[in-house]
Amino acid sequence: MKPSRHVKNYANALLTVSKELNCIPKTGYSLRNIEQLVKQEKVFRAFFYTKRIKPVEKVNILKSVLGDLINPIVYEFCALLAERSEYQMFISVVAVYAKLQKESLNQVDVIAYSIEGIDKDIISTIVQGIEKSTGKSVELRTRIDKELLGGLKLRVGNTIFDGTIANQMAKMKKVLLQNY
Repeated sequence: MKPSRHVKNYANALLTVSKELNCIPKTGYSLRNIEQLVKQEKVFRAFFYTKRIKPVEKVNILKSVLGDLINPIVYEFCALLAERSEYQMFISVVAVYAKLQKESLNQVDVIAYSIEGIDKDIISTIVQGIEKSTGKSVELRTRIDKELLGGLKLRVGNTIFDGTIANQMAKMKKVLLQNY
């Protein structure tokens, strides 16, 4: 589902203010922290979405509990959402902001899937190669997938590069079946 115009406007406004204050990553980090609390903690979610607590009080409680972990811009954003009773947009705004943050900082997410942990030298080589080919800085995460037979599968943004043994065998089977 496409984000609404309001969600995009909020995310763009957050990015613009964060750029001006040179705190784009800190704002993203703060948004993700609150998002995790909303998604994982029932009590926090109930507190976050309630309309029974006045917006000013809610932000003061957030500040007293989370303190310097959260960027002041995010506290102000939460206050704005509370005043307008638009808390339901928060999760969507976080997702759009994360995308805008990546674009703004010229970053690309890469996930490397393997059957076991990947050596640091190989990770470094992968990162350098992707940075060279995309011209973007790479944020690489590794995931262990026991269902792979071997090899490596990379997800660069929304593109998948499959160098796994299973994929190579499937390609070989296709070629053999076409020839006979």
